[in-house]
Amino acid sequence: MRKLCLCLALLAVACNADAERAWIDTDLSIGSPIREVDDAYALLLAFHSPEIQIAGLSTTYGNAPLSQTTRVTLDLVQRFGVSPGLGREDVFAGARSARTLGEETPASGALAASLQKEKLTYVALGPLTNLATFVRLHPNLTYRIDRVIFLGGQAPGTNLTFGPNRFRIHDANVFKDPAAVKIVLESRIPIFLVPIDTASRLEIARDDLRSLKNGGPAGEYLARRSGIWLSFWTHFVKTKGGPIFDAVAIIPATRPELLSVTKRYARMDDPGNLIVTPRETNGARPVRYCTGFAPKTKGFVMGRLMARRSRE
Repeated sequence: MRKLCLCLALLAVACNADAERAWIDTDLSIGSPIREVDDAYALLLAFHSPEIQIAGLSTTYGNAPLSQTTRVTLDLVQRFGVSPGLGREDVFAGARSARTLGEETPASGALAASLQKEKLTYVALGPLTNLATFVRLHPNLTYRIDRVIFLGGQAPGTNLTFGPNRFRIHDANVFKDPAAVKIVLESRIPIFLVPIDTASRLEIARDDLRSLKNGGPAGEYLARRSGIWLSFWTHFVKTKGGPIFDAVAIIPATRPELLSVTKRYARMDDPGNLIVTPRETNGARPVRYCTGFAPKTKGFVMGRLMARRSRE
């Protein structure tokens, strides 16, 4: 039995040898009435994906105050962090607001310490305040970030409205701290943008919640905490389901072949929008830009979320 356990352990290490080492920044708020739940879908998708090894998690304001996003992230990690993977000690509190940009936090210090040991992909699911703070305080380490995957950016004229009532949302992660986005753009770190317009096409409907509820501990956790959120989208906005925007930002590091990606040029305009165009314009820089995903993407995400064993 001991030999079998050793063989299985060695096999797991071998299977994860090529996994992408990632740092995830989150404004997780699941459990709060109406607030977006998509960070939880994204994190559990990452937890269940052997293509990713998570070096650390930082928390930020955004969907909720920092104290709440940190508390909920710690709870999620305690419930579903996989051994010998994440623990509560791998969660680091970051920015309280856009006004704290440039102030050292446990998050910026921990990211710097991690990057001194290894190169990382940085997945940004919330405002970029934590990353911009790191860039300001530790510019000599920015080259150690292989790329930033960021949920944000939009083509000129994009109208982020949903449902027959044309419910309007912001490009929230940009809107909440445009100064931070500008700093990250100017850092020249490679950037992969997942725009809200693209990510909104990945929706969870009522039948999906029923499937998740019967699909293992993680799925049941998501279903139990997504009911009010889904009712907001289906009854108030009157869409068929609720968009799990942030989950799409995990796919570039797990199944990039599911995505349609092109080269674009990104810049901040005067009102503080992250504008992405097909042609280079004054002040723009090249980025990778996700324009869509394959129809089977939802099945992939649902399958991973309903995995009964972590990292299946």
